[in-house]
Amino acid sequence: MKKTIAVLLSALLLFGMLAGCGAKKEEPAPTPTPVPTEAPKPIAAPTPEPTPAPDLSDAPVTGTPEGSVIFEKDGVKVTTAGLDNDPTYWDARPIVWVDIENAGSKDVYLGITEGSVNGVMAGVTLTEYYEEDGEYSGSSEQFGAFVPAGETVRRSLGYSAPDVPGIRLDTLGEMELRFTLAEDDWTEPWYTSAPVVIATGEGFAPVDVAVLGKVVLDNDTMTLVLGEQDYLDWFGPVVYAYVFNKSDRCIGLYPDTAEADGVFCDYLFGGLQTLPGKIDAGMLAFDGEARELKGFEQLSMTFALVEAETYNGLSGGDSATLDPVSVTYPPQVWGEFENGGLSMEITPKYNAFITVETPENDENGILFTVSETASLEAGGYEGAGWLFSIGKVSEKRLHEMLCYDMSGEEVFARDADGNYYIYYRPTDVRYERATVEEMQRDAEQWSMLNAWAVDMKDRVRDANGLEDAFFGNSEVDMLISRAAWEKGADCYLATLEYMDVDPKVADGTPYAEFVMEGGFWQIEPEDLPDPDYLSGENLVVGFMGEDTFLHFYPMDGGYVILQRGEENTIYQANWEDDAISNYEAMRGWYYACAEKTGRKAPDHSMDSFLGAWHEQIAGRGTLDIEKSVAPGKLVITGRWPGSAFDAAEWQLVGALDDDGNLAYENGHWETVEFDEDGAEWTTDESWEESGYFTLGAGGELTWHDDNLRVAEDSVFVR
Repeated sequence: MKKTIAVLLSALLLFGMLAGCGAKKEEPAPTPTPVPTEAPKPIAAPTPEPTPAPDLSDAPVTGTPEGSVIFEKDGVKVTTAGLDNDPTYWDARPIVWVDIENAGSKDVYLGITEGSVNGVMAGVTLTEYYEEDGEYSGSSEQFGAFVPAGETVRRSLGYSAPDVPGIRLDTLGEMELRFTLAEDDWTEPWYTSAPVVIATGEGFAPVDVAVLGKVVLDNDTMTLVLGEQDYLDWFGPVVYAYVFNKSDRCIGLYPDTAEADGVFCDYLFGGLQTLPGKIDAGMLAFDGEARELKGFEQLSMTFALVEAETYNGLSGGDSATLDPVSVTYPPQVWGEFENGGLSMEITPKYNAFITVETPENDENGILFTVSETASLEAGGYEGAGWLFSIGKVSEKRLHEMLCYDMSGEEVFARDADGNYYIYYRPTDVRYERATVEEMQRDAEQWSMLNAWAVDMKDRVRDANGLEDAFFGNSEVDMLISRAAWEKGADCYLATLEYMDVDPKVADGTPYAEFVMEGGFWQIEPEDLPDPDYLSGENLVVGFMGEDTFLHFYPMDGGYVILQRGEENTIYQANWEDDAISNYEAMRGWYYACAEKTGRKAPDHSMDSFLGAWHEQIAGRGTLDIEKSVAPGKLVITGRWPGSAFDAAEWQLVGALDDDGNLAYENGHWETVEFDEDGAEWTTDESWEESGYFTLGAGGELTWHDDNLRVAEDSVFVR
């Protein structure tokens, strides 16, 4: 089965918020130190002595990140237990550990509402973190904690910042929130606390919303600012908005009507909700004809203002429609480029800062080179300000490249003609300015452009309808590439079954590409599940004259030992297909070579299943069954249209069971919907499909699906 990575991306729009073996040289596998296998454990944190509980009244409760009782009610007490960083992100924001003690007589759910950080409304979360094999993950229940009676649990207070220009919450100076108590996470709380403020002592500069765009409303209630516009693939044109609440009531500000360059916006997403003295920021997105705009110069809007005594009261507070406001933007100049049949669009926000070159017939296949204009001018040399390039190469050329180090080069897409697309990025800093002062002044702009450049390969791939592609370039990947494609490489594949074979007597492309799509990373012996995990049977890729060997093992995890002389290095696949392992793919390559040399007889045991099939009664459902890269396994692709606008699709890998059926498990199923333009998206899916296919005496194929995706077993014929 072709390996894919499924990434589920969802947009949450709320009203008022958008928020070796017997080879030529046998070498023993390494013997790492045993590591006991344990269940994941929550991350520990320091346990300081708590301060005495304060008197929780309507007045705000102030505490520090360590040793402060910040909540106490009905036997539930929350004590801060230290300042830390979120371990699940490389650019982690701070978190505050808390111990939650439930000395009461009933189970409770402790929730959070009205979160803000450094004076800005933020999504404050209450999360449990787990560590397993050096990887960290957070609980799926992040907005509260269920605490059984008589127990104490440790959680962390973290936060998410608005993803808008001008708002940075990288440091935690002050966190404010209210706690709630409820029976569970779906019932209304019976108690909401007074405001709780955790002050870290870290200085922070208050945000001045007036400098983030045009002030369109400034009165005793609020300061409202409409900032820069942007263009997002999911929403089309958007505008960033900011509001500072000057009043003593909670306010909600929701877009009511909008007109962009004379185009009426049928529906608007987004909104701002804020507490007294706080700032909220977000983006406003438009639907209808306005969504098709590439940008606009004149925007007029009206807002509905809701005021309430409490934050939760905004759902039914006093409302009024504000007078229209408007803002004028400079001409929205898009960068539209095309070269070699590939197109690239640059939104106006970034187009103003960059220079794009489109060389003709470049010998390396470069189609676009993008640089920061200011660095290019200040540096005065070729390559100054370089952000990224995109190139196109043939499959043959790509295979040559994969045999050697590709630092700064990433395969990211392929087209229907078999060409591959490479994303090139600098491995050194190309930021240039004439003076140190200018370097400091424009550092944020340079960082912004580099962050944007990382996403451009995905935008180009999607905009041109290219297929996603990836190949690893570790030492393991390079050696596999050499065995498959390097001319003159003196190498072999070997097991005890048929001894050594020449890997190039059969086409190694499907097998090598399958294995390399997962990529490999180096691990330490203590990271193995068991000290004897890599021992016994294995498949060797050997390079004669280089004293270099790859040992592939059948164990789960995609482990490989790279042996150079007396030195052994362990690698593990970044990820591996659930239905076909890397070891099986390498053995498929080995068997293909053994068959070519006559050492192994071809396996025809499953040939009767191969081919194209259609559902017998109506003919709507179809199956395509073909050989896989793994010995003894077949790939089944199923498709069953539900209507003119949706279809069910299966990707399955089957093998013969004891009854002679073609059985599968860990299969992928999804339903796909289409719009009038043919665009498609997944609406439901499963990665645990199981069942089997049975051949009848008359040659018909019966499909039994354990998950009952169809009402009864379906019969297919050729």
